[in-house]
Amino acid sequence: PPVPPPETRPKERENSSFPKEGLTKELYPNTSSGAGATGAAGATRNGHQGNHGNHGNHARVSSGDSEAKERKLDVSSLPAEAQELVGQVNQMSKTQAGSKFLQRQLLKGSGAAVEVILAEVEDEIAAMMCDSYGNYLCSAAFRACSQRQRQRMLAKLAPQIGQIACDKRGTHALQALIGFLQLEEEQLQLMTAIKSQVIHLSKDPNGTHVVQKLLSSFSAPITDCVFMVMADRLLEVAHHPYGLCVLKKCISEAKNHQELLLKQLVRHTMDLVQSPYGNFAIQHALEEWGGQRCLPILQKMEGRMMQLSIQKYSSNVVEKLFSSAPEDMRQRFIGELVASEKMSMLVNSNYGHYVAKRALQMATPEQSEALIKSIRA
Repeated sequence: PPVPPPETRPKERENSSFPKEGLTKELYPNTSSGAGATGAAGATRNGHQGNHGNHGNHARVSSGDSEAKERKLDVSSLPAEAQELVGQVNQMSKTQAGSKFLQRQLLKGSGAAVEVILAEVEDEIAAMMCDSYGNYLCSAAFRACSQRQRQRMLAKLAPQIGQIACDKRGTHALQALIGFLQLEEEQLQLMTAIKSQVIHLSKDPNGTHVVQKLLSSFSAPITDCVFMVMADRLLEVAHHPYGLCVLKKCISEAKNHQELLLKQLVRHTMDLVQSPYGNFAIQHALEEWGGQRCLPILQKMEGRMMQLSIQKYSSNVVEKLFSSAPEDMRQRFIGELVASEKMSMLVNSNYGHYVAKRALQMATPEQSEALIKSIRA
């Protein structure tokens, strides 16, 4: 069909639901009265006309190009409000008003405008996820798009997944995407891109939240690689403030990997309990798995109660094990303190006196009496 003369274009815009000129300038200020969108639409129309003569060539397109054909929009057949968006989505997403307007369009769930928005978000997905306002549009796009579109977005994200996860805005958009991935095929696609960077992300203030989201949203065997890497480098992540958060999440979610993590916790028990961050990993294991399951950890600490009770970090672990350990082992631990000749050091210590109070609360009547006598002596 011939291109409508310019004088008829404003009437089309009046009848559309797209904002009037004032809001148009607000949404994409670098264009004048929608001229950029009109030019893009006109150019596409001309190209569409010229391609009719090559119909024979299109008939010979290979099956490998079917996806590209699916993504190509026939701009000339779009309604006026959708034509106004062509080529403008990336620019609009960078402003608060533009991003909100596009999100409202996506909430409609269907229509030509939604197709245009999703197609252009897909083209700029990596950069848009790290933008101040674009990341909100990406979160809405993940909800509105089809499975095939989501898989194409994942493929485009893969080379820059680490950069996005560590970005203060990209991390939120990526966590939103993880929450929408329900199919094992999609989850595996994302995990394949991220598994080589698990340790780096775990130690990053933004990336750590992405790894924790993976652990809470995905399940075995998709997350097996995370547990394997964390167990292999447990000491490194346990001594790091952000890495510790991921390790604690692993301990909480380790339904099939408790033995793997427990083996490493036992191996490094004495190092961890005296660490500013590592002591929390031991405490969390006692809380989540119970004293009976953590018996090998408790056995590693046996015979060292007095030494650990007067130190700043390990004294917290000693207090925790008094309430978590099986009855017989708890009595042995308290018995160590009673039999020690350094009770005065314990009660006069800045940290040890808390251990002494906790021991009195958890001791049997006989042990409690012995403790009081030892303290008074």
